[in-house]
Amino acid sequence: MFRIAAFSLLLLSPAFAQKDFPDGPAKEYVNKICLQCHEPSQLLSQKRSESDWKATVARMALKGVPAPSEQYDAIAVYMAKNFGKTEDATKINMNKAKAEEIVAVIGLTPDEANALVTYRDKHGEYREWGEMLVVYGVDGRKLEAAKDKMSF
Repeated sequence: MFRIAAFSLLLLSPAFAQKDFPDGPAKEYVNKICLQCHEPSQLLSQKRSESDWKATVARMALKGVPAPSEQYDAIAVYMAKNFGKTEDATKINMNKAKAEEIVAVIGLTPDEANALVTYRDKHGEYREWGEMLVVYGVDGRKLEAAKDKMSF
């Protein structure tokens, strides 16, 4: 039992994760800060835009290891560079699209598309299509039918 526990700790240690992360200026901060709470596989599987990484790192800074803000900023840039989200050209990004584009691609009415954009501008970006179901005046059945055409 002791051998299994020791081996598990070795696998989760920052030194073991060193090889999984590309070299870069903030790699040491990821190992020192992020891997104290998160398994490498959790971080390696994330694909986020730079603004998403900045928001995530800011949230983690409030919960986690005390470190200078410069280190957290460097982590966000490093993670975005190495684990950034790539846009799917076959889908419409619902966080960047104008109402007219939403009408054309998703098939909503102009009023529904304007409601989505207004809500997004007031409350922040959508993370998934289901978050748009709370927007008053938008037909949820249309959103669900078009969810495969959306990216976030």
